Amino acid sequence: MAKIDDQPEDPFEKLVLDEDFVRAAEHKEQSARARMLSARWKRTPPKDTGWRPPVTPPKRRRLRGRWQAPVFVVLAVGLVLASLNAKALHDVAFGKAPGAGSATEGAPVGQAVAPALTASPTAAPPTSIADTTPTMQNPFAGSPADKWPSGAAGIALPAAQPVGAFSAGTVAKDEQRVKTFLMAAYLDPKTLHGGYPQAVLDMLDPFQRNWMTTGLAHPTAAQNASMWVSRFNPAVAILVSDDVRVQGVTTLASDGDHGLLVRTDYVFVYAAHPAGSTDEVERTIARRTLTFRFFDPARYQVTAGTVSIEDSKGNTADDRCDLHDGYLTPYFQISQATGTASAPAPSGSPIDPYDLSKPVPAKQSDCALDSRN
Repeated sequence: MAKIDDQPEDPFEKLVLDEDFVRAAEHKEQSARARMLSARWKRTPPKDTGWRPPVTPPKRRRLRGRWQAPVFVVLAVGLVLASLNAKALHDVAFGKAPGAGSATEGAPVGQAVAPALTASPTAAPPTSIADTTPTMQNPFAGSPADKWPSGAAGIALPAAQPVGAFSAGTVAKDEQRVKTFLMAAYLDPKTLHGGYPQAVLDMLDPFQRNWMTTGLAHPTAAQNASMWVSRFNPAVAILVSDDVRVQGVTTLASDGDHGLLVRTDYVFVYAAHPAGSTDEVERTIARRTLTFRFFDPARYQVTAGTVSIEDSKGNTADDRCDLHDGYLTPYFQISQATGTASAPAPSGSPIDPYDLSKPVPAKQSDCALDSRN
């Protein structure tokens, strides 16, 4: 017998209305709003109002990245440029004119620098009215070199043109080879501070290379390599800086045998102080006139990549003319005063070491008097 409280079993008691069941339903009941609109539209169909603006999709966040990327690039480029020109920023921060260097880095602020020569001058450069005494802060003050270009900027090459058996392109390469030699011989910091000029030797014709090697190892008055390379003995003289002032001219000519002559006439001005003291600064002015010859390879046996010096002349102001040790040695007053070194006084007709308008004398005293320093 069934119990009194027994109820009929509910057929939907265990039915689960999950998402799959709802989606599988064949009929879905409309919402109340949908039924209301449906009944309204049966009586009054909807009309196109025409005023609704087109729906604009929201901007994607990615577009902001497209705007930010150029900003990051500009900032990065700015930081790189600032790091490359940190000195200029430092000058601005400390009240200096942009590009103004220290006393040992070139011409004073606002001073014009003379351009490199393209032709031989017709007169000697004027003497400055400023104090001609060089100092550690202004080693070139009072001399024409104070406005001369520094280093390789003073070596200007003429426009290449066909000469003899050489095309304009070949002449241009030979000109550049000569300039590289001058830079290695008279401007290279390691060589100037007493280093061995291996780069100069490597560029010379083998026969002249042997001559210079002997002159470096056993220098004499007749075989002194100081005419072809500038070096200072660090035990005696130390350069104030690697700044060397240069002025001169390069010209081209035919050797009369289908070859090429490259003539160079330059003045190199160095400033040095005695080793162990900075109370005195002296300028050494070296004028070097070299003629490089490039032989016609169809007529002569040549060593590719080398230079051959046909002729060399020059004079050196403020250089110990009694020494033949392969170094440039200035006349330091401190050395004369302490008696640590003695040297004969220069004599003869004064020579202006800055004057490029006159040729180097064919014969001159080894201890000529300088008209100015």
